[in-house]
Amino acid sequence: MANVIQLKSGKYETVFDLEDLLYLVEQHMGSDARRLLEDLTAPDDDAAGYIDSLEKEIQELRDHHKAVMRELRTLSETEARLIQEREIDRQALSTVAGKIGTITWRECNVG
Repeated sequence: MANVIQLKSGKYETVFDLEDLLYLVEQHMGSDARRLLEDLTAPDDDAAGYIDSLEKEIQELRDHHKAVMRELRTLSETEARLIQEREIDRQALSTVAGKIGTITWRECNVG
């Protein structure tokens, strides 16, 4: 969106974007003022790097979460199969339940 501004001289200028404003600043205040305004409006490289690292960490957490959910699903399917058998193998059922307990404890307390 265009903005019309009135300069101190009374002249009107149309500013469409930051580049237009920087041009006017340079024309009326000099190149040092333009560079200062560019520096003040430039994205912070440290912030960009920090955001990139956060995005990478989030993706790693998502991947870990999916892997844990797949593992829990496999164990729960095994548990369901064991329960449906004619004779319940309590040892196998206990082993599967123990693995589920270990995974959930780890995720709640360590991860």
